This record gives sequence, structure tokens and C-alpha cells, in this order.
Amino acid sequence: MENREMFDEINALIGSVAKALELSEMDVIGAIEQGDLGMSMITDEQGRNCVEVSHDGRTARIYQGAIFRPDDAPEAEADEDCGGGCSCGH
Repeated sequence: MENREMFDEINALIGSVAKALELSEMDVIGAIEQGDLGMSMITDEQGRNCVEVSHDGRTARIYQGAIFRPDDAPEAEADEDCGGGCSCGH
């Protein structure tokens, strides 16, 4: 049984960072050891707490149960004339 303090939580965070940045867990650990991974606890524009991570020009926000990558956001807004029933999400 592992009894180091916060071991499970740190392992979960490393796994979340790996998923958010599309890296392996070993790559995340290496980036941390080399000082190449930025990590900050922030409050976003809607007042929600998250961990913002950055590495190699990529940024992601890790929320409890969700990951947001700014580069995954839709590039264009849906057409305002859409009456619904299409693939734009209206």
C-alpha cells in the first residue's frame, strides 16, 4: 500500500495533464522534470476553478470532469438564419 501523501491525487493530475495535452504520462513527467510544463490554478471567466497547463505551444484547462482546449473550439459561429434541425447545433 502506498502511503506517500497526495500520491493518488498527483497520479490523477498527471493522467489528466497527459490527456489534456495528448501526451503520454512519461512525457508529462519528463516535461515537469525539465521545467517545460507550465501549470497554474486559475479561475476562468465564468468564475470556475481549473488547472491551466501549457507545453510546447499548446494550452489546456482541466476542470473536474472536463478538459477544454482553446484550439478545439469551433472556428466559426453558426449561421444566425438557421432554423434548427441541421448539424450546427441549433
